[in-house]
Amino acid sequence: MKQQPGKLGIRELVSIAILMVGAKATEDTPAILYSKVQNAAWMIPLLSAVIVFIPLFLLIKTMSLYQDKDLFSVIKKLFGKYLGFIVCLVIFMISSFAVSFDTRTYTNIIRSFYFTTTPTIIIYAMLMIICAYGAKKGLQHVGSVSYLIVFYSLLSLYIALGISTQQSNIQSMFPFWGPGYLELLKYSSQKISIFADFFILTMIIPYVTSNKVFKKGTWIAYVYVSIQISVATLIFICVFDESLGGIAYPFHIAIRFISLGEYIPNVEIIFFIIWIMTAFIRFTAFIYINALMFGRLFKIKDFEYLIPSLTTIYLLIGILPESPMDVTLVLKPLIQNLAGPMFAVICIILWLVALLKGEFKHAKNKNSM
Repeated sequence: MKQQPGKLGIRELVSIAILMVGAKATEDTPAILYSKVQNAAWMIPLLSAVIVFIPLFLLIKTMSLYQDKDLFSVIKKLFGKYLGFIVCLVIFMISSFAVSFDTRTYTNIIRSFYFTTTPTIIIYAMLMIICAYGAKKGLQHVGSVSYLIVFYSLLSLYIALGISTQQSNIQSMFPFWGPGYLELLKYSSQKISIFADFFILTMIIPYVTSNKVFKKGTWIAYVYVSIQISVATLIFICVFDESLGGIAYPFHIAIRFISLGEYIPNVEIIFFIIWIMTAFIRFTAFIYINALMFGRLFKIKDFEYLIPSLTTIYLLIGILPESPMDVTLVLKPLIQNLAGPMFAVICIILWLVALLKGEFKHAKNKNSM
């Protein structure tokens, strides 16, 4: 199918989704999962993906009723003007705090491992300025660059994980069920926020060539990232064993031990360059989508002009926590524990309201005519 000018095709959509969600394997997510369920941490992404499947399926099914409509437009149509505005505002606020704390996490990683003497505010400001510049270029540019980078991003991850397995011990994944079946299921339901980004991605449906392309691309990325995060977590468990619970960023610890002989000892800088490019694309997409949300909320057509202001606000929020531990152990879990269940409930309620209003029946009758 020929791609429409200014629209994202399936390649760009899948690339954006993989970079946005799959990057969680390279930050603090594996360590956080291990701290809760130990050896069985690698199962959490897979179990959470199974749980999230139903809400996400219902959301995509509901969105398919309204061609070229984004999430906020559908919420306002089904919930009404005033209730819809409140729900959209809450979603925007949660997404905004998530961006602030996630960008701060990446800033902490950069300062801890690569630029240890550079002030946090300088690193953070540079990260946000680059992302804001990219977001101002538009979603089509973000999609194009994502498609160019995704191959190198995944290749570097595979190489890092593959080399890491040389130092791994398969016995570290036992006891297989960790703390037990019930604890696994309970924590999996709490960590459905891992896939909350797919909920946010429904904002860009009008920018995709068709609803069919969005649906197909979403499921491809969904299955892939759930496997990627699970496999990465399993390898980190086998490499670090019990010490994983005390390591904040296992991917960056792992690549520091990679070398290609005496002449090229510091190979981690290559992985860092690709990783930071992935981070730029990830947060560029997030900032653009959040600006789009704000524009839809307050009916601002040229929302791109809001990107520098929103980015500055996110920077100011993200720099407030004094310690990296405050972000990792307190603020991020707070937002994640709220976002996951709430987004799942909204998906189900949207579907129920559309069903009770007869929207599915009307769409079926319209298609049969």
